[in-house]
Amino acid sequence: MAFTQETLEKIKLVCPKTKSALVLDGGGLVSVDPESRLKYAVKDDIPIMLADEAVELSPEEWSDTMSRHGRDPKTGEVAAAG
Repeated sequence: MAFTQETLEKIKLVCPKTKSALVLDGGGLVSVDPESRLKYAVKDDIPIMLADEAVELSPEEWSDTMSRHGRDPKTGEVAAAG
C-alpha cells in the first residue's frame, strides 16, 4: 500500500517540530510552516518523522512546493479559490 496524500490526511500526521500540516511531495512530506520549511523522507512507504533527520528546504524550493499543492507560496495556508 503506497503512502498517499489521502493516507496523510486520514491519519492526521503533522510536523513533529512545529505541529504544522504536511503535504506529500515526491518522496517526502513537507511542513507547511514557512519558518521551518522541513521535508521528511518517506522510505518504503513509512514516513521518517524525526526532526533531526529532516532537510530544510530553501525558501524557493518551499514556495514552489506550496504552489504545486494549492497553498500560498508565502504562508503555506490553503490558497483562496478564485
